Amino acid sequence: MTLHLTTFEGEANGINALNDFRAQQLLLRLQAIDSRISGISARFVHVVATSETPTHEVMQQLKALLTYGEPGANAIPAGAVDFVVSPRFGTVSPWASKATDIAHNCGLAVKRIERITEYSVVLKSGLFSKAVLTEAQRERVAALLHDRMTESVMSDRSQAAGLFTELHGAPLQTIDVLHGGKAALEQANTDFGLALAADEIDYLVSAYTRNSQLKRNP
Repeated sequence: MTLHLTTFEGEANGINALNDFRAQQLLLRLQAIDSRISGISARFVHVVATSETPTHEVMQQLKALLTYGEPGANAIPAGAVDFVVSPRFGTVSPWASKATDIAHNCGLAVKRIERITEYSVVLKSGLFSKAVLTEAQRERVAALLHDRMTESVMSDRSQAAGLFTELHGAPLQTIDVLHGGKAALEQANTDFGLALAADEIDYLVSAYTRNSQLKRNP
């Protein structure tokens, strides 16, 4: 089924996603990455998935439903570096579940409503050139702005369409810890993005290789 995706940004400069205190705290950490960073702002953007193109009436209802909170204070400066943070691909965020339920209770035929956050990082430009972040700096900034366990980060809003891609279950795979030991689980941790800590890996290897009731490959 083809889904129609409609974007709602709120009024004027959008909905502010970063209060002054949080912005100041983030700015200090960002300046530790690059001292030329002079500002940080963020706004919420909503993406609504429907099975058909929304009518004007439905659009107005959705606009009213998705306009809330404090408006963004300023327009995004030209040349700012953008980072778009969304719920992790392949998941449905708690916010989306609640917002979609509210829309259904309002009689709106939507498949899902998701919320993404657009961050804009402002850099001081040089006298004769525009300031840019290196790829390594971009990675460090992105790591600071999102939780890799629950969120995905991208450079363009259009990539958020991947949130609505239907994922099919992968075939069952076995990790051969009985023969490969700790190295096999460390490789699986990297390949599957399990984010296991070193002590967790040690515990699992011990459990699957030494526990007589559990001695098998996971």
